Amino acid sequence: MSFSFLDLVLFAGIIQGIFLIFSLQFVSQKNRDANKILTIIIGLATFIFAGKMALFQIKVPWIWRPALLTDCTIYLFGPLLYMYFRALVFKNHPKSILSFKHYIPSLLLFAFFCWSLTVTTEEYFKLSYTTTIGIIYFVMEFSGVALLITYTVMSYKIVRKIKHSELKELVHARKLSRYLQFILIGLCMISAFWLFGILKTYILHSYSSYIIYQLVWISTATFLFIVGYFSFTQPEIIRLPIDKKTIKKDRLRKDEVETIKEKLTQLILEEEIFAHSDLSLKILAKKVDTSANNLSWLLNSVYGKTFYEFINEYRVKAFLSKVKEGEHKKQTILGIAMDSGFNSKSTFNKSFKMLMNDTPSRYIEKNFS
Repeated sequence: MSFSFLDLVLFAGIIQGIFLIFSLQFVSQKNRDANKILTIIIGLATFIFAGKMALFQIKVPWIWRPALLTDCTIYLFGPLLYMYFRALVFKNHPKSILSFKHYIPSLLLFAFFCWSLTVTTEEYFKLSYTTTIGIIYFVMEFSGVALLITYTVMSYKIVRKIKHSELKELVHARKLSRYLQFILIGLCMISAFWLFGILKTYILHSYSSYIIYQLVWISTATFLFIVGYFSFTQPEIIRLPIDKKTIKKDRLRKDEVETIKEKLTQLILEEEIFAHSDLSLKILAKKVDTSANNLSWLLNSVYGKTFYEFINEYRVKAFLSKVKEGEHKKQTILGIAMDSGFNSKSTFNKSFKMLMNDTPSRYIEKNFS
């Protein structure tokens, strides 16, 4: 029995995976849900590596053929990593559990591999060279990488929520954002290797692409265990999720909430305080006679918005009101935006597109040309 470099990588992955699974059980329980999901991810990776080693090294059919079942897990990493992002960022997320539909692809693949075990080894090899099985494997792999990319994009949207949050300047928020960005980069690299392998194998019919699949497994092993190691050795990140609400729900009494809401309405509608480009959460909190934490809680729990989302929405409304009055014929779009309270072109464009689902120039051209 000879061992290749890939075998050594997989074996090292199995050992390190077992170590990390046990080690993560001793990390602080403040982020228990996220740690559980990470443990499952590393456990699945370890299971796959063990299956691949059996597939490469053991030629006995009753061992290597069941080892193919490990491929059923390829559809699970996307949903699990997305769940991990949600559990890590949103402290009060309801268990971060995804619905059943996210696991249907894995169940279908499991059913296919179970069916393949019902035929003899000779029949299995014959089927492997048929066009039908080739199409099945192509659909399996292509849908696998497509789903991984889809969940990567969904996870990226979660990272953006950190960047747009009023907590983005906090040290632990910046660390968490960088950590999650690192995971996203790793997922993009794995997806790229996988797509290249699919292209060479099924489109270009270049079967030497085995080296590409080796890169997929090597990069997956390296990536997952760096994530696990980073989580274990940097507990300040794994222990400090950003709470979407930031404060518990009963922070303010009902009468206090109503008082602050009345003051906010007056400041927004009568004094147009949003037009002040230097307005901050702290300044607005002082205006309504409360703390920044109290105001942040109220905006999140009552209005369902962050401070910046709340204020920029009124700035966009003010911008549109000025455009309706024909201001865009007298000055530039950026000039109107600045008059409405925005202090940068990028912030204005981002806020406008988020609310109106269009760019300012196109919107004006469509509706006020």
